[in-house]
Amino acid sequence: MKKWLMLDCVAMLLSSVCYAVSTVVKQWLFDTITDVAAGNTTYRVLIIVTICVVLFQIGNELLNAVCNFTWSPAMKSMVGSLKQKLHRKIARLPGNLFEDVKVLECIEKANLGADKCYAVYNAIATILLFYVPYFIVFGIYLWRLKPILFLTLLFIFLPLVFNLFIRKRILEKQVDETIPLQREKDYYETELFSRETFKENRLYGSYSFFRKKFVSVNTLFCKKKWKSAKKAGGVDLGMRSLTLAGYLGIILLLLYSMMEGSISIGAFAAVFSSITTLITFMNDAIGNHLGSLFDNFGFVKKYLEFFDLPEETSEEGEIGWHDKVEVKHVSFCYPGTDQKVLEDVSFEIQKGETIALVGENGAGKSTLVRILSGVLIPDAGEVLVDGKNLFSVCQEDRFRYVSAVFQQFIKYQMSLRENVEISAQDSDYEKMKHCVQKSEIFLDECFPQGYDTMLSREFDGIDLSGGQWQRVALARGLYRDSRIILLDEPTSAIDPVEEGVLYRKFQKMIQNKMGILVTHRLGSARIADRIVVLKDGKVVEQGTHEALLGRRGHYEKMYQEQAKWYEQGR
Repeated sequence: MKKWLMLDCVAMLLSSVCYAVSTVVKQWLFDTITDVAAGNTTYRVLIIVTICVVLFQIGNELLNAVCNFTWSPAMKSMVGSLKQKLHRKIARLPGNLFEDVKVLECIEKANLGADKCYAVYNAIATILLFYVPYFIVFGIYLWRLKPILFLTLLFIFLPLVFNLFIRKRILEKQVDETIPLQREKDYYETELFSRETFKENRLYGSYSFFRKKFVSVNTLFCKKKWKSAKKAGGVDLGMRSLTLAGYLGIILLLLYSMMEGSISIGAFAAVFSSITTLITFMNDAIGNHLGSLFDNFGFVKKYLEFFDLPEETSEEGEIGWHDKVEVKHVSFCYPGTDQKVLEDVSFEIQKGETIALVGENGAGKSTLVRILSGVLIPDAGEVLVDGKNLFSVCQEDRFRYVSAVFQQFIKYQMSLRENVEISAQDSDYEKMKHCVQKSEIFLDECFPQGYDTMLSREFDGIDLSGGQWQRVALARGLYRDSRIILLDEPTSAIDPVEEGVLYRKFQKMIQNKMGILVTHRLGSARIADRIVVLKDGKVVEQGTHEALLGRRGHYEKMYQEQAKWYEQGR
C-alpha cells in the first residue's frame, strides 16, 4: 500500500501548511474588515477576500477528508502484512519453544505489537508531516509578528513534554506488572463462560470457585492499574497547570501588544482565534501522538524482539519413511525444568510394522510420539529415518509423509468434509468418503447435509459426541497421504469393543506403512507387532504381547492390574 501511504503523507503535509497559513488568511480577512469599517477600502475587496478565505477553508477540509479516507486501507494493509510475517516466524520456531511459558508470552506481546505498529507509524508521520510543519510556519508567523510571542510558546510546550516522559515511565512499569495478571484473568474468564466448560461448572458448582479466582486476580490487576493512573493523573494535573499559565501569558501579551499598537487588530483577532487550535494541536501532538508513540513502541519493540527467537536451521531434504526408523539414545526435558521426561530411549520400527507404546501416566509416551512426528526436537540422541537424521531437514519436508491423531485433537468448526480434507490442497471425494467409512462414521439423520453438514452449533450446524469427534479426527489422519501414522490415544472416548474394531481396521489400512499406537488399554496393544514399555521415561521392555507376559515384568504387572477391573465387573 505504498501509494496509499504516500497519498496520506502528502495530504497531511499540505493540510498542515493550510492550517498554519489559515492564521495569516484570517488576519487578512480581519484587517480587510477593519479597513472597510474605517473607509480605507471597498466592499468589493471584502467580498473577494471572503470568497478566497472560504475556498481556502474548503480546500483544507478536502485535504482532511483525504487523510481520513487513506487511514483505514493503509492501516489494514500494514497490520495484515506484519501479521503474515509474524505467522511465518511462528511456523519456523522449534516445537520445543511452545512448551515455554515465556515464549508464549513473547508471542502474545508480539501479536499486540503487530497491531500497534500502524499506531507508531501514524504517530511518527503525523508529528513529522502535520504538527512539525504547522508549528514551524506558525512560529515563523509569531516571530515576525512579535518575537516574544514565539518564546512564550515554550511555557506551553515544555510542560507537555515533561508530562509525557514521566507518564511513559509510569505506564511501562504498569504494563510489565499487569501482562501476567491479564493472561491469568482472561483464563479464568474463559473458564467461567466458555461453552466447553459450562457443563462441569454447573455440575460441580465450580462457577463460584472460578469467580473468586477471577475477582481476586482482577482486583489486583485493577489496583496496579489504578495506582499507576493516580501517579500519572497527578503529574498530568501539575503540568497542565503550567500550560494554562503559558496560555494566559500569550493572551496578556497579545492584549498589551495591540494596545500599544505594535500589532494590528486583525493580527490580534487572528492569533487569538488560532491560539486555541495551537494549544489543541500541541496537546494532541505531545499528549496523544507522541504519547502513543512511546506507549506503543514498547509493544513494537516486543514484536521486533520476537524475531530474535531461534529458528530451526534445517534445510530442504528428502525424508522418505521407506524402510525403518531408528530411535537412538533419545533424551528430552521440557523448557524451564531439569527433569528428564525421556532418558536414553532406543528402539527401531520397520516398514509395515506397528509399534504400541504403553506405560503409566507420565511415562513419556506422548512426548516420544511428538518427537517421532518431528514436532519436538530431542535434547540428546537422534531419530534416523532410513539412516537420515529426521531433524536435519526443514519442517515441511519432515512432516510431508507423517500423519498423527492426538488425544487433544482440534474440533474444527467446519463441515465434515472440510474436517477430513483439511490437510490436502485438493479435494478427493472418493478418498474422503472411504476414510469416513473406515472410521465408522455413519451418515444417518444426524448429518442432514451429508458430508457437507456443518459440525458447529455456532454456525447453525450440529454438535457431535466425544466418540464421534474422535472418529472424525481418525478419518482426518487416514486421509493424509502418509507413510507413518501415529495414534496417541485417539479413541479414549470410544468403548473398548468399538476401539478394538477400529484398531483392527486401522491395522489393515496401514499395511506397508509404519504405525505407532499409544494406548492405556493393554488389550488393544495386542494388535501391534511389537510393544515398547516405558517407565519413568525409559524403555524397560520390548516384545510381543505373549512374550512380555511370559517375562513377568512391568508389562505383565500392568496387564494383570487392568484384568482385575474386568474380572470385578463380571
